[in-house]
Amino acid sequence: MSADELDRWEESYRRFENHLYWPSDEGVRFVARYLRRRRGLDEFIDVAPNAKGSRVLDLGCGVGRMLAFGTEMGFEMYGIDLSTVAVDAARKWMKRVAPDTPADRRVVAGDVRTLPWADAFFEHAMSESALDSMPFDTAAAGVAEVARVLKPGGYFYCSLISGEQTGYAPNFNGEIVVETKHEQGTIQTFFDRPKIDALFGGRFDIVQCLLHRIEDRLRGTHHSRWFVVGRKR
Repeated sequence: MSADELDRWEESYRRFENHLYWPSDEGVRFVARYLRRRRGLDEFIDVAPNAKGSRVLDLGCGVGRMLAFGTEMGFEMYGIDLSTVAVDAARKWMKRVAPDTPADRRVVAGDVRTLPWADAFFEHAMSESALDSMPFDTAAAGVAEVARVLKPGGYFYCSLISGEQTGYAPNFNGEIVVETKHEQGTIQTFFDRPKIDALFGGRFDIVQCLLHRIEDRLRGTHHSRWFVVGRKR
């Protein structure tokens, strides 16, 4: 990641963009379907074998919304993000929800292409709206690193923006530099199904590939996102 890209994300977080404080709906569904389901305030059912206490990586963790949710679900959560501003916020949040957690060691600032964990360190991983906020080559290298640090059979969930957006050609799968004030100057990569397959690079069996399209019938606009789950081969 270039110094310029880092600066753009630091500026974005300093403007309090993407300071989200609730887990994503599809991230919650992923956990419930594949890892651990909640049955009551203090009751849980392990869907994956021995899910409680599993090490789970949040790639592009931002300010920590999925870290906090995963901790509440009983996982040993770890996170990495390019932005030191976001990581500082995530560490504070982790210390609040899990005071005994060594947040400074579990949540780190760094590049997705060089994850600072050993091979097969994690049981599962997730990446919410992060891999589409970088050049494709960087994202693909990051997914290769996720595969390296995941145990065989581990699940990897990610959310990706689709090219089926108002103002773009059908099935657009290119990259743009964001010009709007929100995330200005950052890279946005759009995905179609072949590009998703290329992103996963044959390292995962894709077990879920959903495309959600939201239409604004008043304004005549729409946007779409992919929600993908792979299982490490």
